[in-house]
Amino acid sequence: MMKYSVVIITANRQNFLKNCIDKLFEYEINKKAEIIVVDASDIEFEFDKKNEIKYIKIEPKDKGFSNQRNIGIKSASNDYVIFIDDDVEITQNWFDNLVGEFEKYKDEVFGLMGAVFPKQNKILSFVCGVLGHPGGGFRLHNFSKNKVIYLSQVSTCNTVFNKKLIEEVGMFDVNNKFGSEDSELCLRITRKYGNNKFVYTPYAIVWHYSPNTISKFIKWYIRRGISDMDIYLSHSVHLSYIIKTSVILKILPVLVLAVFNVRILYISFIIYYLWQLFKHKFMFKYFSYYKFGFLDKLLTFFIFPILKLLADLMFDFGRIKRIIDVKLK
Repeated sequence: MMKYSVVIITANRQNFLKNCIDKLFEYEINKKAEIIVVDASDIEFEFDKKNEIKYIKIEPKDKGFSNQRNIGIKSASNDYVIFIDDDVEITQNWFDNLVGEFEKYKDEVFGLMGAVFPKQNKILSFVCGVLGHPGGGFRLHNFSKNKVIYLSQVSTCNTVFNKKLIEEVGMFDVNNKFGSEDSELCLRITRKYGNNKFVYTPYAIVWHYSPNTISKFIKWYIRRGISDMDIYLSHSVHLSYIIKTSVILKILPVLVLAVFNVRILYISFIIYYLWQLFKHKFMFKYFSYYKFGFLDKLLTFFIFPILKLLADLMFDFGRIKRIIDVKLK
């Protein structure tokens, strides 16, 4: 008897969705779990095995990460819901590793998250993984030291949840339309039940189609900043995290001091640059997953601090943009 429902939300990304579903059928996940697709595309998605899944077409106006996930949860026939994004590609042993590990812990935790690696053989995508996006990326995988670890917050990119828990805390917040709906949900869970109610396994891996051009990279981190600010607007306790992670707040004092001595700016940048290289040297462990030549590896390593600074600036820009949008309403 099936105990799991795989929920995929999508909108106008038929190629990604087809690839995702093809892999689910290739590894016969349809025989182990119910597959649910909540589609907010402009047109209905047509594919060969549509009658073998639970396909739910909604109006484009109802599109939203939270709303679509809630529809998937309400449509799930089983006790446990697995969320994967439409732009991920599962691996052969993904399902068995994910649910097998979850079965060991399900009486003491509410869910379990697997690893998420960038799919493309591109520098920008790889950098996203080093930065920990999405789903913790290489950063969380490296932090785990190949062991199962406890977490207070998980991503919905590759995670199994106890459906009853999500219902008990009030489902995903439909006002959250830009992302971070998983972080917001986990915040409510920790408030009610305490920390470390999830576990992470480094062995249940999915591949994610991450941004692979500068424009996509910039837009992605701006959206992440917008969604992050939405959490603060709902839960003011998030303010300490915003202050701690804001790169603009860190740069401002340096810029003020640089007015009196411009060398402070240069010295600060060199310190920042070298610190980021040292802090993220673990990236070398993950080059083996990709067809990077020696020059590609060298280039990725040395431009990483610049790309991290760009990502952080765009993250802050998204936060500021969201505040301004709210004030103008």
